[in-house]
Amino acid sequence: MNWVTGVVLALLVASGVMVFVRLARGPSMLDRAVAVDALLAVVVAGLGARAAEARTPYTLPVLLVLAFLGFTGSVASARFIAVRGAEPPERPGGQEPAGAGEPGGPGEPVEPVEPVEPEGAERPERPERTERTERPKRDDGREGTAADGEETGG
Repeated sequence: MNWVTGVVLALLVASGVMVFVRLARGPSMLDRAVAVDALLAVVVAGLGARAAEARTPYTLPVLLVLAFLGFTGSVASARFIAVRGAEPPERPGGQEPAGAGEPGGPGEPVEPVEPVEPEGAERPERPERTERTERPKRDDGREGTAADGEETGG
């Protein structure tokens, strides 16, 4: 092993340990997502250094796949975190949303309220439901009319 390769691998191991500590400690989901992306980059760099030292081109497809997965994983986690942690848009002039700080304001559950009708308002009466009437019988005793698909013989 060349001394340059040894130094590179030692630095990659040190950076991998630091990234793993950040992954374990957090504190936020975004910190962990960045740490996973950085850890994958360290692994790809380590594989690349090993392939360069051994002069083997066979690990190039593996490196490309890992780099692609790291990129798509980072974009997906960033979109997930952005949507999940999205703040409601601010109102013009820096106004707070209506009802903020009041009981039943934004974020607090509100009890359902029955609708109150104004005094003197009359409800329109619903027409009574009538029972279903029988359909007229055909000549052969089945229900329906000649307009149901059969032509009249006339």
